[in-house]
Amino acid sequence: MPTLTDFLFLVPYIASGLLSLSLAVIAGRRRDSILIRFFSIILWLEFAWTTLLVFELLAPTLGSKLFWDALQTPATMAAPVVFLLFARRAGDYPDLSAGQITLLSVPLLVYIVACFTNPLHALVRLAPALDTSVPFGELVYDFSLFEYFIFAYALGILWYSILILLRSYPPGAASTRRKYDLVILGFILQIAGVVLVVLDIRFFGRRNNTPIWFALGNLLILVAFFRFNLFSLIPIARRVLVESLGDPIVTYDSEGYLLDSNRAFAQLLDIPYRRMRGRKLLEILSGWPETATVLLEDFDHSQRKEQDISVPGDQGERIYRITVTSVSGVGEEAETELCRVAMFRDITELATVEKQLQAWNNELEGRIEARIRDLEQEVSRRKAAEEGLQRVGSKIVKSQQEILVTLSEVVENRSPETANHVLRVGEYSRILATARGLSEDGISLIVDAAPLHDVGKIAVPDSILNKNGPLTEQEMFIMKRHTIVGYRILGSSERSIIRAAAIIALEHHERWNGEGYPAGKVGEAISLSGRIVCVCDVFDALATARCYKKPWEISRIIDFFANESGKMFDPSLVKILLENIDRFKEVAVRFPDSTPDS
Repeated sequence: MPTLTDFLFLVPYIASGLLSLSLAVIAGRRRDSILIRFFSIILWLEFAWTTLLVFELLAPTLGSKLFWDALQTPATMAAPVVFLLFARRAGDYPDLSAGQITLLSVPLLVYIVACFTNPLHALVRLAPALDTSVPFGELVYDFSLFEYFIFAYALGILWYSILILLRSYPPGAASTRRKYDLVILGFILQIAGVVLVVLDIRFFGRRNNTPIWFALGNLLILVAFFRFNLFSLIPIARRVLVESLGDPIVTYDSEGYLLDSNRAFAQLLDIPYRRMRGRKLLEILSGWPETATVLLEDFDHSQRKEQDISVPGDQGERIYRITVTSVSGVGEEAETELCRVAMFRDITELATVEKQLQAWNNELEGRIEARIRDLEQEVSRRKAAEEGLQRVGSKIVKSQQEILVTLSEVVENRSPETANHVLRVGEYSRILATARGLSEDGISLIVDAAPLHDVGKIAVPDSILNKNGPLTEQEMFIMKRHTIVGYRILGSSERSIIRAAAIIALEHHERWNGEGYPAGKVGEAISLSGRIVCVCDVFDALATARCYKKPWEISRIIDFFANESGKMFDPSLVKILLENIDRFKEVAVRFPDSTPDS
């Protein structure tokens, strides 16, 4: 039965797993870099392996321990391959292709299969036994030559990866070197723990103490994370140094040491990135003009600078637009410069095109100026011609208006008591159209067309038109026909005034409630001009004498329109009429009829 002391023995193992898990979660949040993703995968594999090792320790029998030991194999064998991918990315070596990764993984995959099928062939884990002298017992076995080969192969991959990291070691700022030291030393400690297991070197009576070595290595990496901001520049820089951009981009610190660059920058200088890393940017650009080095070195981090620089080359002179931007910290470190970002944009073709465009522009400006002079002269001639046409048009419109008034008076003068009726209806229409908010042209159109509203009465016999008394049903039918006759007389014209007069002649007896004639239209189906003339025509008929009636008192007229609002008349026009009744009275006084009753 395990004691409390035995369970305390598991604490370093559990702590190592939790440490790996914490680092994996922290690194996993930074998903904007493939480098960090590889680093996170290594930590997740380590966490999985440590967890399975704890299950192996807690397993009570030899068979169950062998089972959990076999489950650790995939994580153990995958780690060297992922670590190599991480190291090549960190050292800016070309990424391995899918075929290369597969070929590299074949021996490790064979070993994984051998571990799970060992009961069939016994090629690995020779003479397994349970050492009960240590808490929970420990699975011990001998290694076969095949296993030593696989271990040597995996360790070779790991040490080659460490060599890549050491070769890309940056000699720049002290803070960068320290965090790099901690990460490499952390990985070396973890690899050393694996080597001790293979060499069967025991500590505290146990052969497999790799979680402790992994925990020590992760502690160093943890310090690099929080003390020296491991990867702090990578997300910031990589957001700017997008590899898909064709422009060369580089980041460097305040001391001038190169921190990172995209591949376009390496292609621009024809120097592999791993040979540039850790060197000063001005040293790398030593062959460039002095103006470029001044721009990159003499720089206030609160500013953003841009300058075009000509660089001679084997294929002729190239022009680059160099833009330098500072990347600052956040919060309390907002005034601290983290790094500088320089973009080298090749604008040679653009500059050539700009020069050509400038030449074309100068030529075009000369042609435009000459053309403008010609146009100004043409405008002057056309303006004079237009003014002449306007004078002629004005005379034509005035003539049309005089003809319309004369025609309407001819019609109305068949009834002598209504001689000025058409003039009053026109002025009443002006008051309503203006108050309704119509445009100047709209007002003029209604005022000019309104006098012709009864032009169709030219077809009504005098006996009916001047009858002193009520009309018979047959006579009323003939009288109502004057709306249609008026529309037929005027409707064939293309002149806007006469067409407007045709509509008014047809609809000025339509009622708002649909009880009018000739079509029985309802509400806004009646044209606005027809509704306006309807109000004006009825008002004038009530306010003046006719052969069959005397003029109404103004109060009676007001009551009539108030009662017929929404029935015979548009309510909005009735409201305007009642608000402007004094102006209507003034028009009636200004254009009186010549009868004694007026």
